[in-house]
Amino acid sequence: MRGLFLLPWAFFLLGLLPLALLAPEGNLEEGLGFLLAALLLAGAASLFSRFPLAPRVQFALVLALALWTLDLALRAASAFVGGVPFPGYVAPILGSLALLAAFLLGTGEEAPLLPPSQGIGGPEELKRMAGALEGLALRRPLVLVYLEAPIGPERLLSELRRGDLAFRLEEGYLLVLQGSRPEDAAGLLRRLRERFPLSAQAVERWQGGSLEGVLARLKAEAILSG
Repeated sequence: MRGLFLLPWAFFLLGLLPLALLAPEGNLEEGLGFLLAALLLAGAASLFSRFPLAPRVQFALVLALALWTLDLALRAASAFVGGVPFPGYVAPILGSLALLAAFLLGTGEEAPLLPPSQGIGGPEELKRMAGALEGLALRRPLVLVYLEAPIGPERLLSELRRGDLAFRLEEGYLLVLQGSRPEDAAGLLRRLRERFPLSAQAVERWQGGSLEGVLARLKAEAILSG
C-alpha cells in the first residue's frame, strides 16, 4: 500500500504535538527515553509497510505499531512538559486490537506471504522451502505455474510481480504466484507467449498437499498440453 510507511511517522509527530503548545519544564532524561523508543518503533513499523504481506494484514500490523508509537510519543511529550496528564490507555488498547486483527487475518486466507528470494532459486532451494510452501497453501490458495521455455532467469524475473517466487528445475521453471488468482496466471502466460515460444505449460490453484505431488501433476499436464 503506497504511503503506508508514513502512517507511523504521522502518529509520532501527533504524539509530540503537546511540545508545540507547552513549555518543556519536565524530566529530560525520561522524555528522551520514551522519545528514542518511539523513534525505533516508528522505524520498525515503516519497515513492515514494505514487507510482502497481504494488504489488510499489512495495514493492521502497521496500524498497531503506529498506535503504540503514538503512546510512546505522548509519554515523551508528557515527560518533557512536566507530567501533563493524557489518556494513556487509549492508544495501547487500540494498538492491541489492531495487532489482534492482524493475527486473525494473518492466520486465515490472508496469511502472510513468503519473502521473495533473491533471484531464481534452484531445486535445492525448492526442497528447503517445501514445508513452508505446503503450510502456506493450507491457509491460502497459491497459484502454481509450470512452464518450459527458452527464457533467461533475469528476463523471467522482470515479468513477475513483487512477492512471486521462481525456481529453475531441470526441465523448466516453477512459479509460485502469491496472492494471485488463476486469471493472473493466465495473463502472465499470455504475456510470455507473446514474447517467447513456450514448449509446455500448466497452471494449478494449489490448496494444500504435497509439493512433490502437485509438481508431478503440473509436469504431466504440461506434457499433455505440449
